[in-house]
Amino acid sequence: MTQEFDPRKSYLLVKAHEKMVAYVGFGVRLGDMEPIEEGVIKISSFNRPYGGGYLTLTFIIDTKDNEQLKKRLNQLFSTLTEDSLKPYLGKDLEKVSKVSLDSLEEVRDWYIEEVTVYFRSFDERENVTIEEKLIPAFEAIFPFSFEQVQWWPADKPVTHPKEASFMEQISLKTLFRKWFKGD
Repeated sequence: MTQEFDPRKSYLLVKAHEKMVAYVGFGVRLGDMEPIEEGVIKISSFNRPYGGGYLTLTFIIDTKDNEQLKKRLNQLFSTLTEDSLKPYLGKDLEKVSKVSLDSLEEVRDWYIEEVTVYFRSFDERENVTIEEKLIPAFEAIFPFSFEQVQWWPADKPVTHPKEASFMEQISLKTLFRKWFKGD
């Protein structure tokens, strides 16, 4: 008997095994009188054997199940295109793909948008590409203010945060700190 292909499960399995290299916290203000919404970006990378590769940035924002806020964030991310990134990333930018993870499964309290930026080649080290090109590009395009990038130690084994971390009422930033430190 042939097993039915479930694209959602396949996608989530791929996400679970990405090579996470860093995370960065950020704030977004969608209007002068609006409060600053906090979020975090999980940054994963893949280097192609023949050169180039891609960086996948998973933007996660706590919306507290505010549908209006989710719609505004969706509009904001719709402006992110290859044309909008090209001035900041130059000739090495190959393409950009975006996936709203809400389209795979409804996530009530979070807005999750995945942006994958493909490069023909990585002329600089990964950290230079992220810190000196990609993050400044997002700051120029979006009303975001970023914190310092937190790097995953290359020799640290990948472990998942303890289950209790998900159940406690903690911020995303705290969750990622716990994950990185292995608490």
